[in-house]
Amino acid sequence: MLEVPLDRRDRAPLYRQIAQHLSRMIERGALAPGQKLPSARELASSLGVSRTTANLAYDALEGEGRIRVRGRSGTFVVSRPDGELLVSGGVPLPQPLDLASGEPSPDLLPDPSHLRFLREGLGEGDLSLFAPSPVPGREALRRALVRHAATRGIPARWEDLVVTSGGQEGLCLAFEALKSLGVRRVFFEELTYPDAPRIARGVGLSACPLPFEEAPLVEALGEAGPGDGVYLVPSFHNPTGRTLSMEARKALLERSAARGFWILEDDTYGELRYGETSVPALKALEGSDRVVYVGSFSQVLLPGWRTGYVLAPEAVLGPLCALKALRVGALSSLVQGLVLRFLEGGGLEDALSRNRGVLSHRMRRFREALRNVLGERAPLLPEGGVFLWLDTAPFSGDKARSLLAARGVLVVSGQEFCLRRRTERAVRLCVARLGLRELDEAAGILGTLVGR
Repeated sequence: MLEVPLDRRDRAPLYRQIAQHLSRMIERGALAPGQKLPSARELASSLGVSRTTANLAYDALEGEGRIRVRGRSGTFVVSRPDGELLVSGGVPLPQPLDLASGEPSPDLLPDPSHLRFLREGLGEGDLSLFAPSPVPGREALRRALVRHAATRGIPARWEDLVVTSGGQEGLCLAFEALKSLGVRRVFFEELTYPDAPRIARGVGLSACPLPFEEAPLVEALGEAGPGDGVYLVPSFHNPTGRTLSMEARKALLERSAARGFWILEDDTYGELRYGETSVPALKALEGSDRVVYVGSFSQVLLPGWRTGYVLAPEAVLGPLCALKALRVGALSSLVQGLVLRFLEGGGLEDALSRNRGVLSHRMRRFREALRNVLGERAPLLPEGGVFLWLDTAPFSGDKARSLLAARGVLVVSGQEFCLRRRTERAVRLCVARLGLRELDEAAGILGTLVGR
C-alpha cells in the first residue's frame, strides 16, 4: 500500500497530485528503480479515488518516463543508468496535455469579482451559517435551486428538493432509496459513467446492460417493471457527448409510465448547452412522475464546494431523506450559505454563461483541428458538455491510452466506460482542462496515432 497525501480542496486534479508525489518519491530514491508499484485498482482503493484517477496518474508518470507498464506483469519504476536524471539539465519535462481528467481549467472557475457577495454575506454576521441545517437543506437555498432548475425547464416544488454534497452523494442516496422501494436491478447503457454501476452494486443492486443506440434502448425496456430502475445521462453524455433525441425521451417516459420502472436522470453537464436546439431535461417533460433527477454544478464550475441536489417524487423523497440523515446528515450550513449568496448575487448565471462560451469555442476549435488531421474519422460536434468520443481502431482504448501517454497526451480508455469490460476501440477526450493552443497541439498528436 502506498500513502499519498491528497488535498481535495486544491485546484490541482487528484491524479496530478498523485503523480507529482510519486514522482518526488522516485527522484529521491524512496521508490527504487525496478520496484513494482500497486496496480491502478489497488492504488485507487487505498487512496479512496476512482480507478480512472489512478490510471491517469500512472499515464502521466509513464509519459514522463518515470514508470513502465508491462501488461499483466505490473507497473514498475523505470531503471536508469547511474547518474542519469529524469529531467534534462535540471529543466522539468513538459506537463502532459490533459484530455482526461475533466477538472476545470482556472479560467472556468468563477470570476473573483463574485467573491464580494461572499465577503458581504459573511460580514453581515449571519449566525444561521453556524447553526445546524435541516437534513434536506436550508429552505432559502432549496427555493433558490428550484428557481435555478427552472432554467432546465423543470416545474418543481422546493419541498421536493434535497441539497447534497455533489452529484456523487445524490446518486448514492437515489440508488439506495430506490432499493428501499423494492428496486432490485438497474439498467445501464453499455457505455456509461463508470462510478454509477459501482455505486449501484455497492448498495446491493444488480447492474444490467442496455443497448447504447436509441431505438434498441427503448425497445429493451419493454421488459422492465416496477422492480427496475434505469440510469441515464440523456444530455451531453459521459463519455460520448451524445444527446438523446426528443422522440427517445418521450418514448422512455411513456415506457416508464406503462411499465412502472424508475428513471434516474444524471444531468451533471445538462446546463452546458451551446448547440442551437433547446435540450430540456427529462424531468421537465410531461409524464416524468417516475424520474429522480440529480443535478450538480460541482464538476466544471464549483468543484471545491461539492454542491448538488436531487429532485425526487414524493414516494422517493421520504426514504431518501431518512437515508441522508442516517448516512451523512445535512450539507454544511456555511457552504449552503455561500452557495445561496452566489446564486442570489447572479454569480452562477454569469459563470455558466461565460463557461458555455469558452467551452463552445474550445470544442469547435478542437473538433475542427481533429477534422483537419482525421478527416471523416473525426468525432461529431456535440450539442454541449465537455466530452468527445474518438474511434482509435485498430488500437484498443487501453493500447491507445498507453501510446498517447508516451507522446505526452492523457486520455481515458473507452474500456473504462464499458459496463461489461469488453474491448472498446475508442478513447474519451475532454476539453475542460486545456486552452486553444494546447488543444491544437493535442489534435496533432492524436492525428499521428489515429490518422495512420
